[in-house]
Amino acid sequence: MATKRKMVALHGKGGTAASFEEYMRPLIEATSDTWTWEFIDGPFDSAPGKCWWQLKPGERTFEAKELIGCDESLALLDKAWPFDGVMGFSQGAMLAAIACGRGLGPGSTKMGRPPVAIIAGAAFPTCRGADVNKLKSMEYAAAESEVIVPESVAASPGAVNFEPLVKSLHVIGKKDAMNPPEQGMKVAEAFGPGASLLEHPGGHTVPLDDGAMKRYLELMA
Repeated sequence: MATKRKMVALHGKGGTAASFEEYMRPLIEATSDTWTWEFIDGPFDSAPGKCWWQLKPGERTFEAKELIGCDESLALLDKAWPFDGVMGFSQGAMLAAIACGRGLGPGSTKMGRPPVAIIAGAAFPTCRGADVNKLKSMEYAAAESEVIVPESVAASPGAVNFEPLVKSLHVIGKKDAMNPPEQGMKVAEAFGPGASLLEHPGGHTVPLDDGAMKRYLELMA
């Protein structure tokens, strides 16, 4: 019997591991034959639940000059490492994006990245943007090292086929008033050629309709 892969899931600001696990129950059950799920609580209080970092009053993550406590949250993921996938919503999605770029593990020489990521309802964490953008530079470097093709061929869609460091699905609500769609697009762009999009007509949520479930299952296959 094949060993199940492990997905770490990160709730949004004000959520909890338990409430997020209950919400994600349809996907947990649909992947139960091949994946185990670990839901982690953020280390800081944010009524009615927890959060991954704190902000100054009225501040938004994509505007903040500092994410207070972000390093403590990354340390929690370092402790949970290794795992095969990370799924985050809202603030949890932003933490997942930072982690995928920064890398995870006990030290800078031994860091790795989960090969699968679901990033839902994210904004671009501007003050930690260098961490997120690090993944894109590494993805393109990997692509160039795998395949060298003429410039005219490389310009054609789908010309370069390689296995990305992180295969990601970016879930973006067209009516998201909390984290505007253009913010989610900016995060997806930072993931480089390993990124794909799931745009839905709703707001700040993780869709679990049949179409969305199909996309999650394809990513996690």
